[in-house]
Amino acid sequence: MSNVLNRLGSLGAQYRDPVATIDWSACDPALPWLPPGVTSLSILDDLAPEIAVRLSQIEFARLCAAGLWLEGLLISRVTANGFLAAKSDEARIMLQEVREESGHGLMFLEMIDRAGLSGVRLLGPTALLTWIAHRLAPDDAAFWAMVYIGESVTDTFALRALRESDSGNPICPVAKQVLTYHHRDEARHIAAARALLDARIAAMRPVSRLVFAGTVRFLLDRFLRATLFSTEASLEALGLDDPAAAARTAARCPVRRQLARDCAAPAMEMIARSGILSR
Repeated sequence: MSNVLNRLGSLGAQYRDPVATIDWSACDPALPWLPPGVTSLSILDDLAPEIAVRLSQIEFARLCAAGLWLEGLLISRVTANGFLAAKSDEARIMLQEVREESGHGLMFLEMIDRAGLSGVRLLGPTALLTWIAHRLAPDDAAFWAMVYIGESVTDTFALRALRESDSGNPICPVAKQVLTYHHRDEARHIAAARALLDARIAAMRPVSRLVFAGTVRFLLDRFLRATLFSTEASLEALGLDDPAAAARTAARCPVRRQLARDCAAPAMEMIARSGILSR
């Protein structure tokens, strides 16, 4: 594993500050922040162009809020007990991720502020997921399996948005820069999570495998609902007369549900191949 982690560590050695790197002056207020295929446009009919752009900003801000939450959980867990007992290759990767995830968080906060959504509850219920995350240890395979799933789901969503924006559905240049910047870093983070998971699978007790297999799909469903589906508060910010009804419609939307499944599929397939989850 050291060869993999050392290679990833060398790739992440040169840190770039995203807040300083993004060209914030490139904002185009006429363009959406996400392309139609990854927004919840199916909850409304015949959207006026300015409303469609506003909804895309809200959806983008929700993606940023998901990133803030996930990165905060990762940072808090890997730094909880210090790095004294960690191997140097693992410590290097974890420290690089703390540095980069903190930068991502500042970038995400900037986008949430630019959307005028500071203080708005953009995510669905996360209390149970947060409680569980704080009881997983970085020494355990289950921790890195959950990290891999969380990072992979949001990155797959972002990559889908980037591909659609390159296929005739342009988005705001600043939003595209943020998605691209995060995707480049996240590719290394996902590879590192997989390497750290692989190193811990052999030590995973049979009962731990059973517990993980029995709960991961339940937790994944809650995670997808918290991060990939519009909340009542986020739709209230759109100015809808009945945001609660719109949120329920979005939760039932078959197109959106299929998108969520598609975003989760690569991570779940890899976890199944690892042997700690039945196919």
